Amino acid sequence: MKIDETALVGLALLALAACDDPAKDKAKAVTTEATTSTAQPASAAGKAAGTTVPELKIPADFHSGYLANSMLVTKEPNKTGLKTGVHLIYVNPIGFDRLKSGGSTPYPDGTVLVDDVRQFSVDDGAYQQGAHKFITVMVKDSKKYASTGGWGFQAWLGGDPTKPIVDDSVTQCFTCHVPNKANDYVFSTYLD
Repeated sequence: MKIDETALVGLALLALAACDDPAKDKAKAVTTEATTSTAQPASAAGKAAGTTVPELKIPADFHSGYLANSMLVTKEPNKTGLKTGVHLIYVNPIGFDRLKSGGSTPYPDGTVLVDDVRQFSVDDGAYQQGAHKFITVMVKDSKKYASTGGWGFQAWLGGDPTKPIVDDSVTQCFTCHVPNKANDYVFSTYLD
């Protein structure tokens, strides 16, 4: 995987479409099992750069969280810098109230944002969601990830937990999020 492709993965949290209201949806909580206490570089490149990525995991129940936003990206390059696919952005209950309130207040530690990026096909003008293209995760832990605005980042090709692609979270993820510092480095916003 080339750096230019993986650097854009962090931008996958940008979203423009509809939002679910948790008062209407009694979905189960997305757990914070996205984190572990083991810090290991994903590759020698991350180790050499001094920006190792603590091991993160895909939360098993992230689909039970709140669908915060969605977006269909149909061409590359595009003005968002995102990869093509159906982007489904989920937030766990810990972060939902902060997402809804907006502003500059930091997200609480334990917030998990997941972008489930899917392949898509078009059949007679209807866009069909397909298999996982990749899954990105942002986990808020203001102490553990202080050098990246309090956020841990990781992405996995095909949603396969054995295929992490982020080995330098500063270059591949955080740099793209810096312009959104006023929203605690998050692209997604709550839409009524």
